[in-house]
Amino acid sequence: MYLEHFGLKKFPFENNCDGEFFYESEMHSEAFSRLSYVIENKKSCALLTGGYGTGKTFVAEKLRKELTARGYVFSFTVNPRLDELGLLKTIFYNFTGYAAPKAKEDVLAAMEKFLKDAFKDGKHAVALIDEAQSIEKEEVFEELRLLLNYQTEKSPLITLVMFGQSELNDRIYSNRQFSQRIFLSYSLKPFDSQISAEYIKHRLKVAGADREVFTPSAISMIHSRSGGIARWINNICNMALLEAFSSSSPKVSDEHVSEAVKSFRE
Repeated sequence: MYLEHFGLKKFPFENNCDGEFFYESEMHSEAFSRLSYVIENKKSCALLTGGYGTGKTFVAEKLRKELTARGYVFSFTVNPRLDELGLLKTIFYNFTGYAAPKAKEDVLAAMEKFLKDAFKDGKHAVALIDEAQSIEKEEVFEELRLLLNYQTEKSPLITLVMFGQSELNDRIYSNRQFSQRIFLSYSLKPFDSQISAEYIKHRLKVAGADREVFTPSAISMIHSRSGGIARWINNICNMALLEAFSSSSPKVSDEHVSEAVKSFRE
């Protein structure tokens, strides 16, 4: 492929949550810092919202990786499109690695025991739920709210952090009882042109680039065509590198970017 042509050691624009490529923009650093505060201070619930491809899952993975090393226990649910019992079972399984009981009352009893045992061991349980805007039933939100009732005299036994697209805010704040449990809400926005350029250069550097790979005009066009959405920046950059490689060009130009964008429309 194009790795040798551009002097790269790794593919720089894969859409996966490889922490090595995580670009800590000021906005993403702020999101991580705020959510870390919520977890470390054993607050009840927080929201991180943003458009498709703005890096919410990257923040979630970074939280899990860094705070697990410091003694927190995590349940990370990536597909919450379940009924209330199904989601409870999934959260329990992701915490423990064991299948949950069948009956709801037994699931709740097992969950309470796990949370209390974690507390006795000096640990704090954190449930991360990605793509939370896909939760279909209000009963599921109610069940999540009731999870937060597990607590000691001073603090909850579990912190719930929900990640989702912007419409999640409307879903949550239309539920008065649930919204009262939200300690913090933060939103990720698309990159501006400067941050888009820094993001592209960061990923290339991590991948081993030791020279300029994209022309300034190409980077400007990538920002314009992607709207500053990280996932679309990755898609366009990847295809533009292929276009430049195919034409034996030493750099990616705006012409290559234009051809790359066309490939997504055909």
